[in-house]
Amino acid sequence: MRRLAQYAVLSLLLQTAFGDVLCGTWNLKWFPSGRAEHRASERVEKANVADAADVVRSGLRSAGLLKGASRARAIPSGRDVILFFQEVRDEAACSNLLAAVGATNLTLASVSAFRDWDRRLLWQQCGIATTLPVVESSWSYWRRSGMKLFLPRGYAYAVLDAGGDGLIACFCVHLKSNYGATSAEVREQNIRKRELAVKQLAEIVKRLKPVDGRKIDKVVVAGDFNTDPTSRRFSADGTLAVLTDAGFVNCFEGLPLERRGTHPGNTKYPDITFDYVFHRGFAGADAPTLSPEVPLSDHRMVWILLKMRN
Repeated sequence: MRRLAQYAVLSLLLQTAFGDVLCGTWNLKWFPSGRAEHRASERVEKANVADAADVVRSGLRSAGLLKGASRARAIPSGRDVILFFQEVRDEAACSNLLAAVGATNLTLASVSAFRDWDRRLLWQQCGIATTLPVVESSWSYWRRSGMKLFLPRGYAYAVLDAGGDGLIACFCVHLKSNYGATSAEVREQNIRKRELAVKQLAEIVKRLKPVDGRKIDKVVVAGDFNTDPTSRRFSADGTLAVLTDAGFVNCFEGLPLERRGTHPGNTKYPDITFDYVFHRGFAGADAPTLSPEVPLSDHRMVWILLKMRN
């Protein structure tokens, strides 16, 4: 009953207007196996893909972008979507998820291919999917030359064509986690790794060049940042401030915890905000909403409507 009420609120808040862009970001937790570096059975993985698709599809339906029982439907023209996924195994996992969602014009724009020290493909990739035309796409590790600290992973990147509303540069990130941080020294190193990564990202954004003769004036950075400066645990972490200092808007700025708990708590910790959408160059944005918590992931999916025009 509580989940139905949450979806009803989501529906009221996410109704889209023509020309606006609906963004969603979700850490899917070792998708599709749900297990660190281990495959689950085919039956379990298919079930996880179906469950994840239900969450995404419910968000799209709440925004009025998918209607009816049929899964094979196109999102209406002029009502566009950008989705950011983290902790997906590979490109095939992303493609299978989109196929299960069933929005026929939602396509995969970019998927990373981060590798471990032994060149094995990591099972924590980042992906971007969208209904907008993809002008260019890539992925990259964080720059590591001359650095004493190892920065894990990197980012997936895509430039999307919003027609008369210009180009949108998108970055999907999954910053250093807090796993195993049992000492003050390790916690400080994790903070430093996150800060160094977003400093690189801010420089990359600063150096974005025109594409096809058009300047990129809209940027979205979304994903799992693994930090929340409103929590005492992360009060010394300046990661998010790097982006706000670079002119980005934090989608959760000013919202109370009950509206931004993207990482559900437990008996030891309360809900916390680890997942964000940062945007720059848009006319504005509605307040973000969260999909209900599901067993599939230890993160809630974040949805936000970005305004293209005043």
